[in-house]
Amino acid sequence: MGIYDRDYARADRQGSSSPFGAYGPRPTSWGTPGGTVGRLRFLSVNTWIIVINVVVFLLAGTTGRVGVPVLMDREFTVPADQIGSNPIVVRPEDERVPPAGNVLSRPMIDPSTSREVGVAYYRTMDPFNAWGHFSTATGFFKLEVWRLVTFQFLHAGVLHLGFNMLGLYFFGPLVEQYLGRKRFAAFYLMCGIGGGLAYLVLNLVGVLGIQLPGALAVSTLTPLVGASAGVFGVIMACAFIAPKIVVQLLFPPIPMQMRTMAYIFVGLAALNLFFFQGANQGGDAAHLGGAVAGYFFIRRPHLLRDFFDVLGPKKGGKGKAKPPRGMTAKQEAEVDAVLDKVRAEGINSLDESEKRLLQQATEERGG
Repeated sequence: MGIYDRDYARADRQGSSSPFGAYGPRPTSWGTPGGTVGRLRFLSVNTWIIVINVVVFLLAGTTGRVGVPVLMDREFTVPADQIGSNPIVVRPEDERVPPAGNVLSRPMIDPSTSREVGVAYYRTMDPFNAWGHFSTATGFFKLEVWRLVTFQFLHAGVLHLGFNMLGLYFFGPLVEQYLGRKRFAAFYLMCGIGGGLAYLVLNLVGVLGIQLPGALAVSTLTPLVGASAGVFGVIMACAFIAPKIVVQLLFPPIPMQMRTMAYIFVGLAALNLFFFQGANQGGDAAHLGGAVAGYFFIRRPHLLRDFFDVLGPKKGGKGKAKPPRGMTAKQEAEVDAVLDKVRAEGINSLDESEKRLLQQATEERGG
């Protein structure tokens, strides 16, 4: 599930007020009329996210001959009160498994009566998707929490992958330039995790039979894959950083402000989830979760500072986190004030000292 049915945009900055003319390592390069927002830099986190997604997709395709059976659903043919507590499934691992993309059905046997009580349905997947996709059953009931990250690097097809990577290519550099490499990586992953959690909550609501708009009344085994939650978060961040920058959709070819485009995308996802309940309802739940996370964290980037410290103890000990790489708390506040000025009045409103401050902030946050 993802935004493989969405069209992404290219940006035309002619006449725009993007803040990145000053907030970057090469200030003058961003102000060129007719330039494009998207660009790949070899050492950028955004580039590596795209590369990892493409490599994983290719590896998944080459390992698809080794099908891994993944339980998708169960259908009982007798009343629940007539079934033992733990019916035995004749698992497909006990026989030759077909390549990825096949659907298998296997009988479920009640061990107390030795009779067939239902059918279990499996889908064969490549090893990457089998062990990396997210679902309520695996990520919540089985506590396989790593899937909240791994599902973000898996895709259902070429179009799914292509449109998501286009979104990152066009809009990711703007957000990385604003946050710095480390914070951008944390931001992107948190948006993806937000998408997975939104899917989880709405699926639990649907399974429990709670009548709420957007409830996903699908099996808890239904898989979720795709980078689209992170991409939606990135788009929401662009709408905050450079709301008036002009973008033009690939289809239909209509120019509009970044903020308008972002809210249209989010609105379409909300309509499908809450009202139309279309085929990609689960994916749109993740889209909205990613968008909400992006809206929240781009306004509170200081919360991303210690994201990767969960892997080890803080160097500074207990207490407040220290500003990154030598920046003082006062300088951080000054940077935030200058960025607010850019968003309100445009890049041309900055004087030389303010531009130098943003240049220094980029270098400090880049680690």
